[in-house]
Amino acid sequence: MPLYAYQAVDNSNKTVKGSVNAHTQEEAEDQIREKGLFPLSIRAKVMGSSFVSFFTLSQKVTKKDLLGFTIQLHLMFTAGLPLVDSLKSIAEQSKNPKLKELVGDIGKKVETTGSFSEAIAAHPEVFPPFYLGAVRAGETGGTLPEMLDHLAESLEKQEELQSEMKQALIYPMMIMFVMSAVTGFYAFYLMPKMMVMVEELGAPVPFYTRAIQFIVNTILALWIPLVVLIIGGVVATLIYGRSESGAYNLSTLKLRLPLLGALMQKSVLCSFAHYLALLLQSGFGLLASLDLVKGTIGNPNIVRSIETMEERITRGESFAESMRGLLFPGFMVTMIGLGEQTGKVPEQLARINGFFEKDVRRTTKAVLTILEPLILIVFGGISAVILMSTFIPMYSALGQVK
Repeated sequence: MPLYAYQAVDNSNKTVKGSVNAHTQEEAEDQIREKGLFPLSIRAKVMGSSFVSFFTLSQKVTKKDLLGFTIQLHLMFTAGLPLVDSLKSIAEQSKNPKLKELVGDIGKKVETTGSFSEAIAAHPEVFPPFYLGAVRAGETGGTLPEMLDHLAESLEKQEELQSEMKQALIYPMMIMFVMSAVTGFYAFYLMPKMMVMVEELGAPVPFYTRAIQFIVNTILALWIPLVVLIIGGVVATLIYGRSESGAYNLSTLKLRLPLLGALMQKSVLCSFAHYLALLLQSGFGLLASLDLVKGTIGNPNIVRSIETMEERITRGESFAESMRGLLFPGFMVTMIGLGEQTGKVPEQLARINGFFEKDVRRTTKAVLTILEPLILIVFGGISAVILMSTFIPMYSALGQVK
């Protein structure tokens, strides 16, 4: 009988974790509800499932799909269309088979249970914990249309920010790819042919040219083992990253990268402040909100920081005090402290989120300003060395012929 791990909330909005044995996910959900809990996520714990899923490719419901779904549902719902009819309309219009199947299943569950939050709780792989919690709060308070609007705005902001970061990095990556291809073509194809001509003309070959030629010949002779080694290293790193300690260590390494590390950290803190502000404004308590945010943000470093915060708050420390010495900058701790004194923590978190949104955009531009010329200098230097090591002896050889 499979074991299902779950995350749920009780009537006081306190987060509860545990596991149950059940034949199906529906049976596990029934057992959780019998305990008086509202499930936020239910996952089957099957031996080797992560390894199998690593090699399984399938079309998924993306964050953009979730954003589009939320916007459409909000527009239809606020226009007066019943929830079930809205879901049916979205399913019919969807071009993504996975999304069509998902929305259709949600519609059937809503017809059966009458609860939208219960219906989406069966799909934790699509709806993150903060989304489920916000929907539940909207249903309980009778403000589901407004909550869907907040969720759509939240998802749109996060999607725009992530999209800007990705698009900004496309150009330098293209430059690096093109220059790598040109350098590789010259080093591994043209250079060996030109060196044969130099040797046939009997011209002396300088030491630095022989050194580069030795490196090129070694790579050409051992290219199969090198490719296998590189692929093996990538696969091993990805598998290592699926373990808890491996994910944390790799995440720490990423955050320490020059230029990009600071950008990633600011992006994570921006998401943290954004989601936490939304949940606190929805009526969730601090500990419950932190737990939901922890299940939403995938960065292991922020997850560990939140776990430490939860322990400190449970011992009686304030929200601001619990943040000290962790991933959070000093100004953020100070602003949260002021928010606690004035009773406006959600508002302060919203201000922090706004600051980080602007800072991420500024940092992205600054990184590009440095990265683009750096790539040109590095690859241009490598290309120049290879060209000089080839054309100098070639010029010398042609001079001897004359």
